[in-house]
This record gives sequence, C-alpha cells and structure tokens, in this order.
Amino acid sequence: MQDKNSESANRNPKKANLLDHHSIKHILDESVTEIVTSRGYVEDVRMSNIRLFLGTIIIVIALFAQFYKKKFPENRDFLILCIVLYPQNS
Repeated sequence: MQDKNSESANRNPKKANLLDHHSIKHILDESVTEIVTSRGYVEDVRMSNIRLFLGTIIIVIALFAQFYKKKFPENRDFLILCIVLYPQNS
C-alpha cells in the first residue's frame, strides 16, 4: 500500500528540463514548498517582499540618476548621492 505523498506524486508528476538548472531549482523549490505546507506549516514570504521592495528602490534611484534633467558637470552632487544610496539598499 502506498502512502499519501507517493500517491499525489504519481497523480501529477512534475517535469523539468534536465539541462536547465533554473528549471530544476524551480521544481525542487515547488516540491519542498508543497511538502512543508502539507504538514501544516505556513509559508512566510516577508523576506522576499522586503527584497522586492529594496530592488524597486534601487531601480528608482538608478532611473533618477539616468534621467536627471541636468547634464554631467552640473549634476555631479546628485550622482554622488545616488552612488552613495545604491549600496545602502542592495
């Protein structure tokens, strides 16, 4: 007699391109998430959300630096500020 986990694995097998390590990692992450949540644990995504928020701030800083209305010699101080802020958020 098979247990519940092996029955669910047989019903919907996951397929991955074995030559693509991102595909393999995605399948492994998805499988681990399913196993952990099926045992009653709740998935905590706060850290992922914080990383996405910081990435958005970094992109906004880069866009300000790129499209600032003044040209290089005049915007030197602004660019220095952007360069200082960039590592603070990454």
